[in-house]
Amino acid sequence: MNIVIINNGNPYFSSGIVGLDLYKEFQKRGHHVRLLVNNYFPGYPEGVISIESFCLFWQKKILNKLKKILKLEAQDNTDPKFRFHELNEKKTYYKTKLLLKKAKIKPDVIFVLFAKEFINAKNIYELNQKTQAPIYWLIYDMAPFTGGCHYAWECRGYQNSCGKCPGLYSSDPFDLTYQNLLIKKAYLSKTNIQIITGSEWQFRQAKNSSLFRKKPVHKVLLSINPLVFKPESKKETRFKLDLPSGKKIIFFGSVGLTDLRKGMLYLIESLKILKEKIKVTNPDLGENILLLIAGERFEGIAGSLPFESHYLGLVDNTFGIASAFQAADVFVCPSVEDSGPMMINQSIMCGTPVVSYEMGVALDLIETGKTGYRAKIKDSADMAQGIYDILTLDSEKYNELSQNCSKLGLELCSPEVQLDKIEMLINNSKNR
Repeated sequence: MNIVIINNGNPYFSSGIVGLDLYKEFQKRGHHVRLLVNNYFPGYPEGVISIESFCLFWQKKILNKLKKILKLEAQDNTDPKFRFHELNEKKTYYKTKLLLKKAKIKPDVIFVLFAKEFINAKNIYELNQKTQAPIYWLIYDMAPFTGGCHYAWECRGYQNSCGKCPGLYSSDPFDLTYQNLLIKKAYLSKTNIQIITGSEWQFRQAKNSSLFRKKPVHKVLLSINPLVFKPESKKETRFKLDLPSGKKIIFFGSVGLTDLRKGMLYLIESLKILKEKIKVTNPDLGENILLLIAGERFEGIAGSLPFESHYLGLVDNTFGIASAFQAADVFVCPSVEDSGPMMINQSIMCGTPVVSYEMGVALDLIETGKTGYRAKIKDSADMAQGIYDILTLDSEKYNELSQNCSKLGLELCSPEVQLDKIEMLINNSKNR
């Protein structure tokens, strides 16, 4: 098959890696694949194509620098917790004709991943119309089916028509989010498009959305590279990271450690509850706990941590982060508004039990007593109990949990499983 994948960002960083992984897996199976990205970089391999030109890259870079120097950045009057990145669905970043010209193949199927600041609903409609190729949109946050926010929190506007957006501090039922969703409906209602979500949490959101309610919605968990994320000797990994071999290590992290939706305030409260619990039930354990932390803005939480900590900084999303999972006794994910996060998938693949709130991909991968502990959402005491339960397991029971994790990870998150499911969806659609 001729396959075109469209994904925002540099494929070697952050969410761009998801597109590159999918590209490589399709290539392994003999498909002719093009990965279109919007960020210019001179060292992309053949088949990975930047829509942005060298001149445009430097033009944008110089313009952004001038804006910073002259302090001309536009004021963003939005609530940051809703994570708005673009607020005008009418805006066209690149013409559809250019996308197809750059691809240089007539696609049999098109995959859209992260679309922000790259393509809009009109592009997606035109790609389908011009090529007659079905569109599969792999979605990893809520932006595809909302009026602009990437995380809706308690707002259910996306289930109807948006408007009166709390993220815009708006009381207008016909505000920009209403207009954006209206444009999406106008184009995607007449597009041959199917939705692929990365978790049960997001599957339910997409099925309940007014935009995709009548479209086919599927669930395929995000794949993780098993050559990188795999069980390793904790003793050897800790030696490499210069971590103590005899401590109980609790790992947690986020690109933004102070990001509200990542729930660090709940985690800090949980750790304080855990410390008090240990004082009563297991005082020796309290002197034997080390917090291992990855991400940015550590200074925002450092003074509140009740245990000794070791800060890794922002580590790379391959071997760097894998080593942290492999060194830890437990990974704690306190996210309260998240479609994943991918770190749960990664921890499970490494054989490290996870304590998480009952949200995101935890609904798919975390079973209390089998692969970790699933705590009630925003219940710090319950999360503390989960961490305590994992840290106080005997070695036999802990090893059983660890083996359950890596086994489940290979069953649900390996690239081969992801591709099998995606190819099955394509073949089933052809046979209808």
